[in-house]
Amino acid sequence: MGRRPPKSTAVVPPLFRRIVSLDDRISRYIHTFTSPLAPKPFLRSLEHLADFRLFFPVTLSLFFATPSHSPLRPHLLLPLILCSLIDLIFIGFLKFLVRRPRPSYAIHGDYNAVVPVDKFSFPSGHSSRVCFIASIFSISRARIVEAVADPSHPRLNLFVQKWIEGDEAMTVNLLVAAVWCWALTTVVSRVVLGRHYVLDVGFGACFGVLEALFTLHFLNFSVLI
Repeated sequence: MGRRPPKSTAVVPPLFRRIVSLDDRISRYIHTFTSPLAPKPFLRSLEHLADFRLFFPVTLSLFFATPSHSPLRPHLLLPLILCSLIDLIFIGFLKFLVRRPRPSYAIHGDYNAVVPVDKFSFPSGHSSRVCFIASIFSISRARIVEAVADPSHPRLNLFVQKWIEGDEAMTVNLLVAAVWCWALTTVVSRVVLGRHYVLDVGFGACFGVLEALFTLHFLNFSVLI
């Protein structure tokens, strides 16, 4: 007979146990209360839109399709690409380190993990991803306005002139607001679907914002392009 692994002798602090228990009760209540009302196909479409396997190749394709002199390359697309890789590494490491199981009150058979550690719940990778995307859009707002007004982007310029009456700033503000709405809806949907606990998505969202700040303020993109 094979030897059984030794049981963990680590003592969990009472305060930590209470926090985890409260998190479980709140998350279970949200899932149970909203599950009969939630539009599951829509929430799953949000899950797919925020998936690394879709977001990363699309962003990479847009980077190479964008003119090299466009401010979108160094100030939006490249930060999104680098932040995606940073996020994948650090979220995967934290999941491996914490190893919190996903909520037991939900079915996860239809969820396809990107990497093996995705079977763990803390922190939420979808939440960190959508929040670093929204944060980068917010911080890079001025550069996006510059790109929209740039004649080297005729399709963008035509759209602005035709539908937004030439107001580039308002166009970008609406875009940033839409991205944040998508991001926050995706964060909430992770709890509604039962994929994560509230603490998972809260930490993931905050971590995503910090990743965006780090990527934009501490990495020198002029050297990378």
